[in-house]
Amino acid sequence: MGCEDRSVTKSDLAIIDAPSAIGTQENPQLRLEYELRQLVNPVTHAIPALIHHDEISYAQRQWVKHRASARVNQSEWKPLGPTNVGGRTRALAIDVTDENILLAGGVSGGMYRSTNRGNNWTRTTSPSALNSVTCLVQDKRSGHEKEWYYGTGELRGNSSRSIGAPLRGDGIYRSVDGGVSWDILPSTSNDRPEDFESPFNYVWSIAIDPEGVIYAALYGCIVRSEDQGASWEVVLGPDLLHPESLTPPIEDLNDSGAPFYTNVMITPSGKIYATLSSFTALGYHTRYAGYYVYDPATDTWDSITPADLPLVHHRTVMAFAPSNEDALYFLTDGDQLSLWKYNQNRWLDRSINLPGVSDTLPALDTQDGYNLIVRVHPTDEDVVYIGGTNLYRSDNGFRGPNSAWIGGYDPEGSGGTKYPNHHPDQHELLFFSSNPNQMLSANDGGVRYTSDNLSNTPDWSVLNNGYVSSQFYTIALSRDVGSLRAIGGMQDNGTYMKTLGNANTPWTEILGGDGSYAATTPGEVYWYASFQQGQTFRLSLNAQNNLTSFAEVDPVGGENYLFINPFVLDPNNYNRMYMAGGSVVWRNNNLSQIPAGVQEPTSVNWEKIESTELPFPSVSAMDVSTSPANVLYFGTTLGTVFKTIAAHTDTAETFFVYQQVVTDEDGERVSGNISSVAIDPLDADRMMFTYSNYYFPSVFFTSDGGQTVVDVSGNLEEHADGRGGGPSVRWCEIIPLADGEYKYFAATSVGLYSTTELDGSATLWVQEAHESIGNSVIRMTDYRSSDGTFIVATHGNGTFETTIDDYLNYDEKKDPVEKLTVINAYPNPFDTEITVRCEIPESGRVRVQVLNSTGQIVRTLLDAEQLAGEVSVSWDGSNSGGAEVDDGLYFYRINYGSSVRTGKMIYLR
Repeated sequence: MGCEDRSVTKSDLAIIDAPSAIGTQENPQLRLEYELRQLVNPVTHAIPALIHHDEISYAQRQWVKHRASARVNQSEWKPLGPTNVGGRTRALAIDVTDENILLAGGVSGGMYRSTNRGNNWTRTTSPSALNSVTCLVQDKRSGHEKEWYYGTGELRGNSSRSIGAPLRGDGIYRSVDGGVSWDILPSTSNDRPEDFESPFNYVWSIAIDPEGVIYAALYGCIVRSEDQGASWEVVLGPDLLHPESLTPPIEDLNDSGAPFYTNVMITPSGKIYATLSSFTALGYHTRYAGYYVYDPATDTWDSITPADLPLVHHRTVMAFAPSNEDALYFLTDGDQLSLWKYNQNRWLDRSINLPGVSDTLPALDTQDGYNLIVRVHPTDEDVVYIGGTNLYRSDNGFRGPNSAWIGGYDPEGSGGTKYPNHHPDQHELLFFSSNPNQMLSANDGGVRYTSDNLSNTPDWSVLNNGYVSSQFYTIALSRDVGSLRAIGGMQDNGTYMKTLGNANTPWTEILGGDGSYAATTPGEVYWYASFQQGQTFRLSLNAQNNLTSFAEVDPVGGENYLFINPFVLDPNNYNRMYMAGGSVVWRNNNLSQIPAGVQEPTSVNWEKIESTELPFPSVSAMDVSTSPANVLYFGTTLGTVFKTIAAHTDTAETFFVYQQVVTDEDGERVSGNISSVAIDPLDADRMMFTYSNYYFPSVFFTSDGGQTVVDVSGNLEEHADGRGGGPSVRWCEIIPLADGEYKYFAATSVGLYSTTELDGSATLWVQEAHESIGNSVIRMTDYRSSDGTFIVATHGNGTFETTIDDYLNYDEKKDPVEKLTVINAYPNPFDTEITVRCEIPESGRVRVQVLNSTGQIVRTLLDAEQLAGEVSVSWDGSNSGGAEVDDGLYFYRINYGSSVRTGKMIYLR
């Protein structure tokens, strides 16, 4: 979860965290389906092949052409970390010449290097380069130790089974200066191919033999280079480097039937082992599947596949015992999880003693091979470490069932509590040669270290200082002028708080799970944070960011939440929330009335906005207006945009605004996924919204409340219909300036873009922060008009902040009431529920009580801090004990400061 020490943790008042996951037991592909829905070409229902390569190439050409028009000076962008929260890390290595030198690579954060055992890290690849690092190897031959290679492309984990993954790779990179700088091996990179024709787009592993020959496990095959990567030949599996050699010729390797998962390993003496999965993009049959060893005498690969290996097998990881390299372990994911020990041509099945295979936290959950590792202690071939979501150690080579649970989730915790200073989803383990009991662990939370890997309860420390690789989904700034606080949700790392305005200050963990939407109120009275699938909390934090109270606030009856589920606080009344709940928008008119200390959905003040209910698509984005107030625009996963007026009332009306449609291959009209909606804070008729899909127009704008809608994608698309190297647009922002002009921002899969003029198809978008944010995927931005602060959250490259010149503080334009004012109590008389609405001029404590006709207190409805503006409180005719009261006359009494207001209520069933 990324907390670097015991001082930067949640308080003892604890929320049971949801486990970080790529899905659920009911739907293990949930996160992947969420990602895929956002990105697919709606016509083909697939992500375009090699689109990330194409979009980076297109972005670079656009930058060269238009960089003189950048809206914010590069030096004004300030990186803000988090430097203490690492992201998903598959590549990790210790330099054989100096154990103080470590290299690590994030699947969306690029390569980093440390010269002090991970106490600090320096990024060694450019943010504008392709940074999906998946594996890493050093040439350990004498005189060649400065030569390193890393592979790119994560086939499992960033997208579902699609070869055009959004964070996929494009070959192998080489360093000749000890990992300080990197260059692509031209032989492994395609130059804008139209189809998926190269297995180098997914590099599972790289190994170098004692003679310097390089082997790489690619999509579908094992390849070899005898000239330091200048050229390659396929040595095992189908010859995917030369598709014409296949019968019939395959233009798209999705259709090749090649092994989906591959692996290669070389022992110190030069023995070479490889594995190929039975799983392919076409199903579960390939004649190449199995385990192999290379015979140099005959230049052939001999199958050593155990006879009892399940026919359906996916990913396999391997390890040799450094103390006896003839003792090997093979851990294979498939219909069932298998662990085999191989020694002197003899197979020993140790599967029965694995910690279990299920979606429960104590189990060795590999999440379909997403997280899978096996390693052997350097001094004892029976001390074996295996990892899935959790990390385990057996001291008898899994001959028996007892193994120590030493990382991942906490065996003594509850829910999704993490093992102290460790993190779920294991990807790599390394041992220090000077002391093999010292070990590094790479996982979805970055890099960890323990000095005693033989302990049943090892103490871990976090080595993420400067290793900026966390993957943000969301970000929210404090609403207070000058505040340095911001809160953001991250993939697999939960929700963290930024407290200071410099990159080196650690962020503080607030909530676990997969961090989803977050928000805060003026005065920082409440913070809101959420897990995946809509579980949302109201949080009170002290000055040290310790939790002082909490309440779960998502509604009873809410269902079909998106994996990262949107909600928005109403800027006209920060106690009001709108939340997407599948095909309907829910509204809560006073979140502060929800009792504290309860972790379960609540019925307090929640109701569906009936007019927003749709037949089937899910609400995917929304925003609420301020001038005039209470206009809600929302978009859906099927590309429709709607407008709801008087959204805060029971008479809310919803109207269709727009849907961009195309015709798919079956002649059906299809659309994309609405990823964001932004309303002009000065004029609710002006609204911008975005589609996140590739090969689909991205950005649209209306200036008249939706009567006319204009495509303003401009040069964000390579072609007007969306085809080509145009990026996926994830978020947009409309920022009014003091001189009456505007700045518009689009957060994309290849960086941040801005424009000062929306001019239809001629709109010119220019990339910001080319050398710092670069081509990073940006999931969300946030803006504070009171001081012009603008923050950008990337998926793998941390956060960045700037100040918008000539900003307009449009919050000052609001005219607050001067005293406590009762708006109404409605309906009155009532038979099921009455709502009392008042307005307060400044934030303060409000108490609302119900009294009977004799003046006795029947129930206290509210006694809590309220925010300036409207306060809404409901009463259902029950007393403080929950019993229904008699019909008759009752009174409400509102206390605010020294002011008191009362009124009559008539209860008639």
